[in-house]
Amino acid sequence: MRFPNLLATTLLLLALLLPGSQSLVAADPLLPPGLCFAETEKCVRGLFYAYWTENGGLSQNGLPISDEFNELNSGDNKPYRVQYFERVRFEYHPEKVNTPFVVQSGLIGREQFLLRYPKDHLATTFNGETCFDTTNRCISGPFNTYWQQKGGLALFGYPVSDEFEEVSQSEGKIYKVQYFERVRFEYHAESVGTAEEVQLGLLGREYFNAKYPKGPPDDAGLSVASLNVYAAATTTEISPALADIPARVYVPNELGGAIDVIDPLKLQVVDRYFVGSIPHHVTPSWDMSRLLVNNMGSSSLTQIEPRSGKPIGNIPIRSPYNLYYTLDGSKAIIAAEPLNRLDFYDAKTWAYLKGVNIPSPGIDHMDMSANGNYLIASTEFGGVVVKVDTVKMELMATLNVGGLPVDVRSAPDGAVFYVANQARHGVSIVDPVAMKEIGFLPTGTGAHGLVVSRDAKALYVANRLAGTISVIDFESRSVKATWTIGGSPDMLQVSPDGSQLWASGRLNAAVYVVDTNNGKLIKNIPVGPGPHGLSYFPQPGRISVGHNGVYR
Repeated sequence: MRFPNLLATTLLLLALLLPGSQSLVAADPLLPPGLCFAETEKCVRGLFYAYWTENGGLSQNGLPISDEFNELNSGDNKPYRVQYFERVRFEYHPEKVNTPFVVQSGLIGREQFLLRYPKDHLATTFNGETCFDTTNRCISGPFNTYWQQKGGLALFGYPVSDEFEEVSQSEGKIYKVQYFERVRFEYHAESVGTAEEVQLGLLGREYFNAKYPKGPPDDAGLSVASLNVYAAATTTEISPALADIPARVYVPNELGGAIDVIDPLKLQVVDRYFVGSIPHHVTPSWDMSRLLVNNMGSSSLTQIEPRSGKPIGNIPIRSPYNLYYTLDGSKAIIAAEPLNRLDFYDAKTWAYLKGVNIPSPGIDHMDMSANGNYLIASTEFGGVVVKVDTVKMELMATLNVGGLPVDVRSAPDGAVFYVANQARHGVSIVDPVAMKEIGFLPTGTGAHGLVVSRDAKALYVANRLAGTISVIDFESRSVKATWTIGGSPDMLQVSPDGSQLWASGRLNAAVYVVDTNNGKLIKNIPVGPGPHGLSYFPQPGRISVGHNGVYR
């Protein structure tokens, strides 16, 4: 049986009975979300599903014709996790995680062209509308229009041939074609003036059938690194650039306007200073050179120099409830909760770039996709989760989950997002492509803050009104433990070695330190009134995504 379970098989049969049906949502609760196709009995899931959907879907990629498997790349002689489609081959690049290139179309256009025409017998004219010195080739006419409008260099690569006539291996017809690094363009004169005038050839199918006439071997005996957006933060080592910074826990007192500074070795407050009105979170900057206190009431960000642990000045910013960064560090994103708006700034100069009005009240927490192209955010008072394009700085989609959605965190593989819900008393599992809730995990009354364990195998959930911490296992998508610590745990941090969980006691003027080995309360540390988004700093990781310390 090619489908993984009875549910998937049932869905396949339903698809076959529906007239004109091509695809259906793949609903297995333990697999990454995706689409399954009756025509090939194959599914596309996870980040491949997102990439397929975002980059032309069926028309540009075709149906999936293989499952995912490990393949040795003939270009760089390295193994990659791949999946073949009728027109392309998708590849996971774990070394590019948290960049736009974590999923790529393989270079099968170049590979096939060199295989079929090893002497490159087609002379180049180097004459056209768009020319490239890199390959000494040009693109013209309908091919150039298609290339420019449908994805360009990132999706198709450079041209590696001129236009020429070729007999289609799949149809036996003659088409004018041009090879690019990742695809083959075909001109269909019978469809002139329509969207099908230029099509991508069935290069993926041709390549796959020739290479694997009996189907691919099971992972080909190759091992590849798993995809993990938190991979750089799973170590217990602090970056050498941060090694001389004394470890401190910075606690913003929302009702007192001050920061309590805790020495995590002594488990006691060692400093306190005023920063502004209604400080909600202490956010490490993208490069971790500064900490910024989000003073929503006084419309400012207080900068803290982490080596001295002291404030060094304010940046005027309107209504900052929370602060995040795009994965490339170019933009800072302010959750201006009172304005129902996400405000984008230049992260270096703090020049205002653009505001995105959110059609639901209480915008406050978010996390970034694995490629950084979008974010998923919660609107606490409207019960809605939103998807925002971080490149265009535009609203993309909304999802009504009801209740009071609060903290948001990506799964390690980037396939789903977890959203804590204080009124539904648990955590939603959200498919960010279909923008659909595909699961819900009850955790405890008042589910609020989230943080990923040091090994990125578990998600800790603060149940503020229950006085408990729940532990979600990422692999099984299930709650494997719930610890009773008392009080009102709100926002969370994990110690650099992963042995301690730190929680702000929002309603009890306290900070709780919990042993992650057994869930026992180690210490209740008194602090000022209304402790909120505490930050344990410094931490392992390459970058800070923001909030009170989300590291990748």
